[in-house]
Amino acid sequence: MKMTVFIAGIALLSGCATNSITGRQQILAIPSVQAAYADARFALTAGVQQVASVLPCAQDCAGGEGIAKFSRRVMDIGAKLEAAARKDFPEAIERIGQFQIEVSDSRGMDTRSSAGGRIVLDAGLARLDPTDTVLGFLIAREMAHVIAQHAEEDSGASLVLSALGTLLLPGFNLIIRYAVTTVASSALKGSWAADQLREADEIAVALLERTGVSAPYIALDLENGVKRVLLPDDDWGMRYLESTQRVVEMAVNGALPPSYSASGN
Repeated sequence: MKMTVFIAGIALLSGCATNSITGRQQILAIPSVQAAYADARFALTAGVQQVASVLPCAQDCAGGEGIAKFSRRVMDIGAKLEAAARKDFPEAIERIGQFQIEVSDSRGMDTRSSAGGRIVLDAGLARLDPTDTVLGFLIAREMAHVIAQHAEEDSGASLVLSALGTLLLPGFNLIIRYAVTTVASSALKGSWAADQLREADEIAVALLERTGVSAPYIALDLENGVKRVLLPDDDWGMRYLESTQRVVEMAVNGALPPSYSASGN
């Protein structure tokens, strides 16, 4: 395993490539390895979150409409967005096959995605009483992370730093190497995190526009289509507000990168 990570990391050291969708330089030298590594980490994290979550959701977690009804809404909206993705981003669909969208029974409010196209929404999000447009944006934003290969990019950073740790810190024990490479990997990922968030919002708007929802309407619903007082005071909640502000600016300026614009296809 160590040798595999080392070899993969060395290959990635000179593996920057221009993403055909975002136009940004990313570490995508061996995307299949990076995707497998990212999916393994996602599966582990998802398992930990499920074990650590407070009691599984009952009906009240879904804000009165019930988990089954909330899940049906998510699946119906997700199917429309996937159809849009197949038209606008066929290379991404070819890479993953299809999106697998699901609702967890967690009381939390979070959304997450894997490199392989698995998208998970917490049932607790239903307490926000989101409109279909808001739900669509949340799903589309996770689809966007998959389309833009953000998980592969992040796993590339981990593999690169693991390789460098093996190469440059051979005399140190495993714990020290892990601590050093983890800090360095987090710093490297942080250097492009803002770009990833912006790209995800832009692609999400493009997907929703393909389904017939205009950017001004998306912006209006993100501002007014949830119970704002129930937004969690955490990273996800702050991300929601950040996305709202960005989409409002996009609606005002009427600007999407040409490669994302549904009207350009």
